[in-house]
Amino acid sequence: MQKLVLVVDDDELILYSLARALKEQSYYVDTATTGTEAIEKISCSIYDLCLLDIHLPDMNGLELMKRMKHACPELKIIIMTASCLDASELSENNDAAIANKACHFIPKPFNLSEVTDVMQQVLTGEENAEIGFRFTGSAFEKKSRKTPRKPYKENIPFQMSVIDQGNYTRWSLVAQAVDISDRGIGLLSQYPLRESQVIGFDEKMDNRIGVVVWSKMMDEDNCRVGIRFA
Repeated sequence: MQKLVLVVDDDELILYSLARALKEQSYYVDTATTGTEAIEKISCSIYDLCLLDIHLPDMNGLELMKRMKHACPELKIIIMTASCLDASELSENNDAAIANKACHFIPKPFNLSEVTDVMQQVLTGEENAEIGFRFTGSAFEKKSRKTPRKPYKENIPFQMSVIDQGNYTRWSLVAQAVDISDRGIGLLSQYPLRESQVIGFDEKMDNRIGVVVWSKMMDEDNCRVGIRFA
């Protein structure tokens, strides 16, 4: 039977990339951008699993998780959040997640194959979601780059979701490419990008989705970022 998955995240590009990847794996996918929308969907459908972002515009994801579990005790929940949490926040979120029986904590930026592997294990019962809480994802580890990048000098258009005066909007920007490989690209952007931010490219980059793995201000006007293709 096809599994029903709810993805809750306020970043439309993350929703798009996850939904596309999960549908390719034959999951039926619903999405929500707010806690309120997620609660409405939980009240109308029985989901097998929820991928839940902690930081939502209208409520804390951990509070939403508690309400979800109250409405649907059998729901399995995988938490997603930025990998740049400090130790105290990570511990606090960890404790709250355990209390509400979430089964995994996946940091952003994540590898889509890691997410689908974890989902498969949880949904098929290969691991018991009630046994304990697990941290999953290569973003918790410091790793050297596996695929060398070659120099690449081009102007690269990209799009990103931002909050502008309290409303979500899509911005179109251009950055200077520095280097590239099959797995990622280095950019020099006049707009400061943050870790875990999801950006979309146009036809020039085969309409790929990218995740900011690291970001560093080079001077007052230029931000150097490393992007991993989703």
